[in-house]
Amino acid sequence: MLIVQIGVILLTVLLGCIYARREYKNFTIEEKGQLKEELRNPFWVFHVLPYIGYIFLFVGLVLKISVLKYIAFLLMGIGLIIDGAEVWETDRKRGLLFVLIGSIFFLITTFLSLKFLFDFPLF
Repeated sequence: MLIVQIGVILLTVLLGCIYARREYKNFTIEEKGQLKEELRNPFWVFHVLPYIGYIFLFVGLVLKISVLKYIAFLLMGIGLIIDGAEVWETDRKRGLLFVLIGSIFFLITTFLSLKFLFDFPLF
C-alpha cells in the first residue's frame, strides 16, 4: 500500500512538471524573459502555496492520508493570507476577503488537527 501511495504522489508531481514544461515551451521570448525576471524574486514561492496545497489535497483525498490533507489546508490558508495582503493595496474588499478565507482555513485546520492529534472532542 505504501508503494502505491508513493507512486501516486510521484505521478502527480511528474504530471505537474510535464504540464509546466509544455506551457513554458509555448511562451514567446518576451514571456520567457518576464518569467525569468519574476522567478528571481524569492517571494513568488508564497504565491504558489495555494496551488501546492491543492495538489496535496488531491493526493490526500485519493490516498486517504489525513495528515496530508491538514498540510494542504495549512498551505492554502497561508497562501491566501499572503495573496490577500498583496491584493489589499489595490482592492481592499477583495484583499480582506482573501485574508479572511485564508484565516478561516488556517484556524479550522489547526482545530481539526488538534482534535486529530490529541483525540479530544471539540464539539
